[in-house]
Amino acid sequence: MSTGWLLRLVLGVALCALGLFIALRPLFTHFAVLTGARWLDVAFAFVFLVRGVMNIKSALNRRGGMNR
Repeated sequence: MSTGWLLRLVLGVALCALGLFIALRPLFTHFAVLTGARWLDVAFAFVFLVRGVMNIKSALNRRGGMNR
């Protein structure tokens, strides 16, 4: 039994959490930026969220394919 799908799922959740943290952090820190530039914060948040969603979808598709 392969646990690759589980690792991918955990990584996807972690990336989504990191992306949400970067995206929502300015709301709680009086609009302070994390990376030095607001556009860079937005870019990092976007990339982490998209990659996290892709990992979660891939893991769920892999796991669903094992039952067939």
